[in-house]
Amino acid sequence: MIPYFTNSKAPTLAITYDATISGSTTVSLNAGTTYIEVSAIDKGIFLKWGATASASSFDEFISANSTRLYVVPVGQTSVQFIEESATAKLVVIEK
Repeated sequence: MIPYFTNSKAPTLAITYDATISGSTTVSLNAGTTYIEVSAIDKGIFLKWGATASASSFDEFISANSTRLYVVPVGQTSVQFIEESATAKLVVIEK
């Protein structure tokens, strides 16, 4: 049996697309979100759980033109993103 957080058939709860991620972008997570799929388009993106992301303070880095899956830590209600450099685009799918 495939765990829910890796189940590709899990329902999509919300989608965020941000083509102007120059400043920190906050995504408030739905109560039922168990994992997020994050795509960085054109440039890399820094991710920080629950606090402001920066190039010197981040939890994860999503390389340009790649997609990563992250299990949402228990009790986490938001995630912050900031671009590595200009023209980065962000896509977040909550499952």
